[in-house]
Amino acid sequence: MPSTEYVAFDLETTGLIAEVDRIVEIGAIRFHPTGRELGRFLTLVNPSRPMPPAVQAIHGIGDADVAGAPKIADVLPEFLKFLGDPKSTLLLAHNASFDAGFLGRELGRTGLQAPNFGVIDTLALSRSIHPELPTHRLQYLTKIHQLTSDDPHRALGDCTRVKELWLRLGGPSIPVERLVTFPIFDPVKEKPTPRGWERLEIAISNGHSIRMEYEGGSQGLAPRTITPRRVEQRGGIVYVVATCHLAQFEKSFRLDRIRCYEIIEAGPSYKTLETR
Repeated sequence: MPSTEYVAFDLETTGLIAEVDRIVEIGAIRFHPTGRELGRFLTLVNPSRPMPPAVQAIHGIGDADVAGAPKIADVLPEFLKFLGDPKSTLLLAHNASFDAGFLGRELGRTGLQAPNFGVIDTLALSRSIHPELPTHRLQYLTKIHQLTSDDPHRALGDCTRVKELWLRLGGPSIPVERLVTFPIFDPVKEKPTPRGWERLEIAISNGHSIRMEYEGGSQGLAPRTITPRRVEQRGGIVYVVATCHLAQFEKSFRLDRIRCYEIIEAGPSYKTLETR
């Protein structure tokens, strides 16, 4: 992607469920692949509802803080303008499906079309590069990688850490097709498969099997055949749940550990359809 710029963004919310909870703060940092900062976006958002005390205890944003803040319908056009052109900008978030889903739900509520961005998940990237770590929560990674520790659980502080983590993990040098990314989506209408894996959904819909090279498990990189059933996310990791032809029972395989795969028709004689 020529002239690529990145935008690390983070949302603070009234809760964890995009279908019912609301955004109360948006932060974003635009930067060059070298790390040079190009701009910032930060605003509180009036959610038009009381702040749950348990959530306020985490991010420290109370009803008085957002009472005079703009509503999300007024904020989103400016935020989309800041995000820029999907052809020359890549978005970053930690546990990207959370932020992509909340942003998509608020766009859906206001009748705005979701832009065609893929949101790169730095949590999944950290898991793939450092599987030995006990957790990949941003607070823990801040200590391990000595990231900026100011303003934990606030939008701009977390954006700074996402930016720094991306650079520490060598993100700009990693091909985009090797990254776990999510579209900006409305969870009321869709449960997305990460971008780049749409053909896996086709295989699931058609009942086809796939032959893959998988990093991990007792077989190493030896080709294995599975029949995928569904894609799901657990703890920031995206899995395909599938019947393993060798083990003859259902197992979960991490998408970020599938090096390559080809779709094959189910049946006595397999026929290759397409290779990733």
